[in-house]
Amino acid sequence: MKLNVTIQKGDPSGDRKAAASSVALKPHTARPTGKASVPKGPKPDLRAVPAWGIVAAPGDEGTPDAAKDFLQFSATVWNAGPSPLVLDGFRRQGKDLMDAYQYFYDTHGKEVGYQNTGTLEWDGRPGHNHWHFTDFARYSLLNSKQTEVVRSQKEAFCLAATDAIDYTVKNANWHPYNTDLHTACGDHGSLSVREVLDVGNGDTYEQSLPGQSFDITNLANGTYYVQVSANPENRLYESNTKNNVALRKVILGGTKHHRTVQVPPVGVITAP
Repeated sequence: MKLNVTIQKGDPSGDRKAAASSVALKPHTARPTGKASVPKGPKPDLRAVPAWGIVAAPGDEGTPDAAKDFLQFSATVWNAGPSPLVLDGFRRQGKDLMDAYQYFYDTHGKEVGYQNTGTLEWDGRPGHNHWHFTDFARYSLLNSKQTEVVRSQKEAFCLAATDAIDYTVKNANWHPYNTDLHTACGDHGSLSVREVLDVGNGDTYEQSLPGQSFDITNLANGTYYVQVSANPENRLYESNTKNNVALRKVILGGTKHHRTVQVPPVGVITAP
């Protein structure tokens, strides 16, 4: 198979035509004005990667979860483009809540519209301490009939390009700016934040914390599916919403505090 790749260097000055990913990293200083619109043209395409890094483990000793068993996993949602996902949050006065706005760009990277897409909330728990966009993804454990039996409490996220997924897609940004939570998520005193998921890149979260992983204490052994859903409430505007869900089959076994999990390969993903 022959693959042609064109590498375009963005222009940070904005004086010439630049890729949308270059323009997108210039945050607004105030919430948008004028009539909101969702213009025709390029939009992000959020896709879920099948869950990976799946293990069964008991809760931490010395905590209320010590008597429980959990299914831990990692999940990635990525942007197949051709446009970056760009969100600005502007704080409501005196509240730990921001109004979120999604911005849209034409093929030359010029901003051509915006729309309110929900909220960002402050998460002050240890290990977080930053602003999360609500309803970016949803994690569910389904039974063999693919009916939800457990849902992860993790449903709010700071968006950052933590992992390169596919740099062959159109307008992929090989050098995203916000590659970790410290560059994207603000602090408690922030009046505004900009969170970006650039084209070709994914946002990965490990579900190692109780409350984020699945509580399998009372689940019978057998076949289940880890479902990762991007943009579950359709708050974000995309070019395609038919590829937002990914399933990963798991087979639970063992006994209390000695639960086992088998994870068959799916597609090109062979690691459990």
